Amino acid sequence: MADLYYHSIHDLFRRLLENIQDIIVIVICILLFALMTRILYGLFESFSGPLNFQYIASELIYILVLVEIYRLLIIYLREHRIAVDIMIEVGIVSVIREIILHGILGIEPFTIFALSFFLLSLMLLLRYGAVRKEEVERTSRDDFLTELMRTLKKKDSA
Repeated sequence: MADLYYHSIHDLFRRLLENIQDIIVIVICILLFALMTRILYGLFESFSGPLNFQYIASELIYILVLVEIYRLLIIYLREHRIAVDIMIEVGIVSVIREIILHGILGIEPFTIFALSFFLLSLMLLLRYGAVRKEEVERTSRDDFLTELMRTLKKKDSA
């Protein structure tokens, strides 16, 4: 009897902490979405002035990084795992963004060599490291409320 009570308390706390962690991830997703919206607004404002290609390209790549992080968080909410392949992709795109932001001519030769080695390592890890997991997406989706109700029913039955 005491052993059953002991395990049920652990299960209760584990579920409580998982739900709190899910709420934190949802808040981060909302903040990322707001940040992406703010950056897009800044990009539209930048078109009114003189065209700064380096700034625009850097901000567009930054939005792509944020989208990948958003996708990583969505996969975490769905599967409760961290997708290493997406983290590697974010690293690759982030390095490329920094190179574009600073300009290739403004970077020291040794730093360019180190970044090249780092990018090559990440690409080889992504290609041959067996870190990719195939994402299976349903072909059709229902409306938002139906999907929400289905998700809530799955949580209740689990």
